[in-house]
Amino acid sequence: MSEEPPKKKMDRITMFFIVALLVGAVLMGWQDALAIEVLPKHSVAPLFTVERIDQPPLELASLQGKVVVVNFWATWCPPCRDELPYLISTVKEYEPKGVVLVAISNDDRPGQREAVKHFLASMPDLQPYAALGEPEIGARYQVKALPSLIVIDRDGHVSASFQGQATEAQLRRWLDTALQE
Repeated sequence: MSEEPPKKKMDRITMFFIVALLVGAVLMGWQDALAIEVLPKHSVAPLFTVERIDQPPLELASLQGKVVVVNFWATWCPPCRDELPYLISTVKEYEPKGVVLVAISNDDRPGQREAVKHFLASMPDLQPYAALGEPEIGARYQVKALPSLIVIDRDGHVSASFQGQATEAQLRRWLDTALQE
């Protein structure tokens, strides 16, 4: 009975990790292909007007000519809370190129304003983008899960839509595409 030399065991372990990394990379590449689209690409984005905290109401029609990121989120939603910091920082980076964020809260209507105000105390960078949603807006955008994100091009058409927590890399790709359309 001879034991296998330690070098061969190390080769198997190394091979396992290489294969695992490759499988992970392939699966991440398929994330876009398997993504659940909220609205069909190139469809006209439904118009809406939203209330905001300490700001005048915002109409989507007033943002014509800009690339608009509409994010449906809620204060109680862990993936939403994870996504918001890099969503905000990425949009801030793209603002000089004409990108705008409208972060529509899907918290329950009674108490929504107070819940969002309380949440903004812990995430003040969200303040300029936060909006109070109504069920009708989410229904028009076919939002069935949070977070949901829609990128609208300068002409008011859906450039990308995604249900679930988008990655920063996905957001950057979608913004770059919308800016070129």
